[in-house]
Amino acid sequence: MNGLQRILATLAGTPVDRRAIAPVLSLYGARLTECPLDTYYSDPVAYARGQEAVREIFQPDALFGPFDFPGVGAAFGSELHWMPQHAPNLRRPAVRSLAEWDHLALPDPDAHPRLLFLREAIRRMAEAHRGELAIVACIMSPIDLPAMILGLDTWMELVLFDRAGAKRVMERMVPFFVQLANGFFAAGATCLTMPCAFASPAIVTREIASSFALPVMREALAQLHGPVLVHHGGAPMLAHLDLLVGLPAAAGYVMDENDDLPRSRQIAGPGPVLFSGPMGPRLPGMTALEVEAQCRAILENRREDTRFALCTCGPDVPWHTPPENIHAISLAAERFVVGNSA
Repeated sequence: MNGLQRILATLAGTPVDRRAIAPVLSLYGARLTECPLDTYYSDPVAYARGQEAVREIFQPDALFGPFDFPGVGAAFGSELHWMPQHAPNLRRPAVRSLAEWDHLALPDPDAHPRLLFLREAIRRMAEAHRGELAIVACIMSPIDLPAMILGLDTWMELVLFDRAGAKRVMERMVPFFVQLANGFFAAGATCLTMPCAFASPAIVTREIASSFALPVMREALAQLHGPVLVHHGGAPMLAHLDLLVGLPAAAGYVMDENDDLPRSRQIAGPGPVLFSGPMGPRLPGMTALEVEAQCRAILENRREDTRFALCTCGPDVPWHTPPENIHAISLAAERFVVGNSA
């Protein structure tokens, strides 16, 4: 089986020759090709070249589009901060109030250079690996994107204390999100991975998640043209997983490394795919043997789960991660005999 076949079989719950693996190596491609980061996150040719190197060296089953959420904020006018060996971060939001948001011109996903970079990177990757690897586009949920434009503090204040104002933001944000996401599918993305911090028990209460976040996500995801993997967003998701099950287009859930996977499966039911694995940012501090042992323990835990795949949790695998630690993820999958092998 090739990578795409393995991912699609996992989505369908049909036999695989080994567990699918999907380490998040968006940033790591720049290291492999020694590409300056300002070029890597603006030139789709350079980005696609980096992901070609990821495939050649690590042989994953899926490649990821740019994990560059601040770059979406920059398309609205937010200012970026560049650091060596890191993806860009947000320095200054585009606007700081609801009144400013109301008068802000939204960028066109079909025309703005920063947004076209994201789509063109996906298109080039899809063409280069067509029928061979899954191509995963990364997008923030519509309830998280405003933090890249208004700033986290302003957006949190609106959600907490001005629900009508927050809904006003969503009236413009949902169509933007849908257009951006469907552009990724049109470019050849197999699926989207979508962090949802503003539905996370680490960020918002259950009441906010159920009364505000879920209606927005139902409206937005119902308009998408392909499957979505709902991502834990950097913190355990289990306490709110029952709220997220059954969302339109949600084919699976990327769980935090600290989430209880048997309980997650019990709540999610038999249909959705579950992804989990070691936390990417922790990999540099581990040995290759430790990485492989953790991955093998997770695979053993999910031995009878036909809809489970191994990934790295959280954001990008850091630049300074030893290559042998990434190879250890593949080794764990290769050395583990699955119960539903083809």
